[in-house]
Amino acid sequence: LKLLQQIALNFNHTNVGDAGAVAIGHGLQNLKLLQQITLKFWSTQLGNDGAVAIGNNLQNLELLQQITLIFAYTQVGDTGAVAIGNSLQNLEQLLKIFLDFKDTQVGDAGAVAIGNNLQNLKQLQQITLNFW
Repeated sequence: LKLLQQIALNFNHTNVGDAGAVAIGHGLQNLKLLQQITLKFWSTQLGNDGAVAIGNNLQNLELLQQITLIFAYTQVGDTGAVAIGNSLQNLEQLLKIFLDFKDTQVGDAGAVAIGNNLQNLKQLQQITLNFW
């Protein structure tokens, strides 16, 4: 798996929660050649702990060019969104970002962290952020 360049995992409408997301987050740390990642947790049991684990491990994937993270209809709040936002600052190769926080607990602090960290991404060509 260390040579993996693209990964897409769909957990939509499952009972996957923080423990599952933490395990996935830890699994990401060895994928140093990863260029594209899609993680879909739409309508799951995911909360802040899972989002934080994902964010903490994404930040080390410096070759990432495309990120799609869907946390819609979960219990992710500001703590998780801040971790995701902070993970972006080291990902200087990013070209495309799609983040979906529809109907979550994310408020101003999470949105601000994401917005502030987008400023550092000089290569970024496409941004889609859903908070509605």
